[in-house]
Amino acid sequence: MYKIIDLFCGIGGFSYGFEMTKKFKVVLGVDAWEVALNTFKMNHPSTNIYNGDIKLLNSSKLQNYKNNVDVIIAGPPCQGFSMSGKRDILDERNNLFKEVIRVVKITNPKIVVIENVVGLLSMTTPEGKDVKTQIEEDLKNLGYYVSYKVLVASEYGVPQNRKRVIFIASKKNNIKFPNKTHGENLIPYVTVGDALGNIPNRGNKYLPAKTEYQKMMAGRKDIVNHEPINHNDLIVKRMHCVPQGGNWKDIPIELGQGGGIHSNNYRRLKSNEPSITIKHATKSMIIHPLYDRTPTVREVARIQSFNDDFVISGKKYDQHQQLANAVPPLLGKAIAKTVLEMLGDFDV
Repeated sequence: MYKIIDLFCGIGGFSYGFEMTKKFKVVLGVDAWEVALNTFKMNHPSTNIYNGDIKLLNSSKLQNYKNNVDVIIAGPPCQGFSMSGKRDILDERNNLFKEVIRVVKITNPKIVVIENVVGLLSMTTPEGKDVKTQIEEDLKNLGYYVSYKVLVASEYGVPQNRKRVIFIASKKNNIKFPNKTHGENLIPYVTVGDALGNIPNRGNKYLPAKTEYQKMMAGRKDIVNHEPINHNDLIVKRMHCVPQGGNWKDIPIELGQGGGIHSNNYRRLKSNEPSITIKHATKSMIIHPLYDRTPTVREVARIQSFNDDFVISGKKYDQHQQLANAVPPLLGKAIAKTVLEMLGDFDV
């Protein structure tokens, strides 16, 4: 089993994807948000965790992992890079990738994988250097070959058009990225309908699984994290006006715009397509394709490709945020399979 450290692990979607290959063991999860770490612990019970500021994760605390870990995966907070945010170059969160580099220097893994929003590619440091160039240079200075690529989750079996930039660094000149598995001339995309079709509007029992995706997600028979929000009458009336693929623009003026004019505000998902990128489903007022309500936590988990055994802890609002921050496990698995091939070169 190859050993992994997961930095900024959140609930462990990236870890979960690697573990799905049955070839990786996550030995340490690091995050400052205790709420997300509680979910991580529930689903990774044998993994050590560090709950705190990564800047305080010093060499002595990493002593057991020096030259004793194969891969570091990391998803530094992306709010400072996000196209939907302020994109402030002075946002302190933009510098957290430097903490990843610092931990890499201490532990010396064979391979490093960093995930972030595509907006990172157009951001600069306070000194005026492209962030992507800084990441490449820092890793090259530690003896790594480095490359990056934008991956779309729906092209790897996730029912969501979530784009992320993936940096892969290796001590050997053997970097590769996963080939697409879904799309034109390949396996058809997994749609929202494929993902949610056997989850009832209300109730705690799944309907019979009909699609391959539903069968793959199946686990426990009782549904957890599936408590629909009881919206007030005005919100239900607004939602009722929005067709699949529509948004707040479809709401009559007399019902109000609903508090925002972002294109995905009051966006109703389309049953026959992958979802838009799910951020915070209730904050954005994303609408279920069939029902006049926001998707439940379990439904978002399905769209993110967490299987039905994966339990999300905490308050419902925080549960949605935990999922919004997560790497889709099936995307993580696709990357993991490629990393597995790369690690084979070290065993020769």
